[in-house]
Amino acid sequence: EGVVTVDNGGVVRFINDSACVLTGRPMAEAIGRPLQQVCVLQHEKTMAPVAVLAQGGAVELPPQTVVRQPDGTARLVEGRCAAMHDLNGRSLGAVLVLRDVTEQSRLETELQRASKLESVGLLAGGIAHDFNNILAIIMGNLTLAMLDEGVRTSPANRWLLDAERGAVRARDLTQQLLTFAKGGEPVRTTVQLPEVVREAAEFALHGSAVRCEFGIAASLWAAEVDKGQIGQVVQNLVINAVQAMPAGGVIRITLDNAVLAADELPLPAGNYLKLVVSDSGSGIGPEQLPRIFEPYFTTKESGIGLGLATVYSIVRKHQGHVTVESRLGQGTTFRFWLPAATTAAASPAHSQSPFATLRGRVLFMDDEEPIRLMASVLLARLGLEAVTTEDGAEAVRLFVEAKKAGRPFDVVVMDLTVPGGVGGLQAMQQMRGIDPAVRAIVSSGYSSDPVMADYRAHGFSGMVAKPYRITDLAAALRTVLQESSRS
Repeated sequence: EGVVTVDNGGVVRFINDSACVLTGRPMAEAIGRPLQQVCVLQHEKTMAPVAVLAQGGAVELPPQTVVRQPDGTARLVEGRCAAMHDLNGRSLGAVLVLRDVTEQSRLETELQRASKLESVGLLAGGIAHDFNNILAIIMGNLTLAMLDEGVRTSPANRWLLDAERGAVRARDLTQQLLTFAKGGEPVRTTVQLPEVVREAAEFALHGSAVRCEFGIAASLWAAEVDKGQIGQVVQNLVINAVQAMPAGGVIRITLDNAVLAADELPLPAGNYLKLVVSDSGSGIGPEQLPRIFEPYFTTKESGIGLGLATVYSIVRKHQGHVTVESRLGQGTTFRFWLPAATTAAASPAHSQSPFATLRGRVLFMDDEEPIRLMASVLLARLGLEAVTTEDGAEAVRLFVEAKKAGRPFDVVVMDLTVPGGVGGLQAMQQMRGIDPAVRAIVSSGYSSDPVMADYRAHGFSGMVAKPYRITDLAAALRTVLQESSRS
């Protein structure tokens, strides 16, 4: 604690080392000077002077009091000032005791922010689950409408396709909210990045005076990534670039293959995709550059400091690396590397309709009746015999009965979360105990759930995140049925 004593005239007579550090003044400079010149106390927000010299009693420093050092640095302090008397009661002056609580206050603020963010994450998770169920019903019924022969050949099909694209965009925005609010492990699939990068960048440019130039290398490797999270990384970087160029400009985005040697970057040697986002905006000062990935650090007056922190978190969770270079008035360049996939991304089978006939029996479990009704029609349209149920316990019972009757299900599709009932994971564990060869696909509106991120580790053969297109469900069913026929 810093200790300063003054005489009856308010002149400093003693100051300890801690008080010298806190006030930013050496002892030789402080002794013999008025207290208000040595220890400049102000209100943190209003800058109003704080008077502390006591008149016969003790005075507590008011909340939000700072000590202003000669270089302008402010340190938040707590403490009190008390009068000193000799044995006969005569006044000798006063003693001021100060304690630096800057770091303590920062940690408390961080804790409050983290607590609020956790609450937002829990709320967002519940809302996203319900919202994704609603979108699943909307997208499924749009598909049913488009499957009608008369609609497919009419002008109305265009509007239905636009409505489906809007629903997919709403799904992606919901996933971004979840990533921002509560994180979550990436749900990886093998994808080609150019389409993801272009779509995310162009979406972030809406309404701005900035345009993007793309440099996409030929023969790019596929990446094993969470498409929604990488899209959010690109959007955040593009939005930052747009804000750095309020009068307009050009953002340059390049995407290349990169082979890294050992110790070239803090990454294992191997094959990577390198994405570079550059702007010619206002740039970032050297004193701020090392802190831009810190949560809640921002250079913008209205910013909250989570955009680049989210970028950093997502890239790290993908076992990637991100760097930044910037100069004031000369723009900023972000580079990040993502591991290349070990297998090529599946190319769309243009010669085969996504609604090509399948064969088999499917047990479909979901707690939402509209989803079950929609699934029954869609699965039948694919040529599958479907049995639906609303709960995991009932799904297990139907699974056992079908096996005993000699008509086992070829694949099971289960919702991960059933409020107040047995969910997909618990039901899957029971089914594996009955038949270790069971083939199941997990589905959930909680796309950031660890089970969705690593579904095979939990015994599932496939995964579809709600809300899904019928083509996504058909592809997952086709893959699982083909694996079953080969085994």
